[in-house]
Amino acid sequence: MKKTTVLLLTLLFGVTGSAFGQSEQILHISGHAFEEGGFPTSEVGDELALLFILNDIEEPLVWDTANYSYTGYMRELTSLGEALFGTTHLASYSGGLFTIYVDWLPSNHDYGINPPNGTAPSSFQDGISTYLDGFFTDFTVTYNEATASGSFSGTLNFTSGDVFPLLSATEGWTFGANIAGFSPTGYDLQVNGDVFLAIVSVEEETWSGIKSLYR
Repeated sequence: MKKTTVLLLTLLFGVTGSAFGQSEQILHISGHAFEEGGFPTSEVGDELALLFILNDIEEPLVWDTANYSYTGYMRELTSLGEALFGTTHLASYSGGLFTIYVDWLPSNHDYGINPPNGTAPSSFQDGISTYLDGFFTDFTVTYNEATASGSFSGTLNFTSGDVFPLLSATEGWTFGANIAGFSPTGYDLQVNGDVFLAIVSVEEETWSGIKSLYR
């Protein structure tokens, strides 16, 4: 049964490459997140925040790492509460802002401990300009307490910033990240994520190909 399932998924995902097109990645980030009251659990009204650095970009975006540093602050994500499935926490959030800042080198960003503190978030948002600015239309955290791992998933719309005119679209970007329960003191989660846009292009013959697998 396992081999059959793997084969079916391979066939399906092999086809979806042409059915749904490719994803356009633009940002690769890493950082540490913290929630008011701690996480888990996520109580209604708690606010989730993420401090991060920009590790890499993809075309059509541009940057200058020889002269500038790039840091970010994700904030004002308000918990709507969570559901618990065994050891897995599923929390949803409303609101949420996402900003990447440009600053001179050498970078002065410092996570410190027990945020907010004297350097965080201030040293992540004291840039000379805004690289990209946006807001979330939905956001979900999935976290398995038994494995200390999980994910962030949110839909992101961009509104402004230095590279805003270079974007192929302004709405419908996905922020996806792997999270782990290992971080500096006072932070709740370590985060490694990407921002990407799924390019949809469904072709009739593609679905016909899928149907033929069952005949």
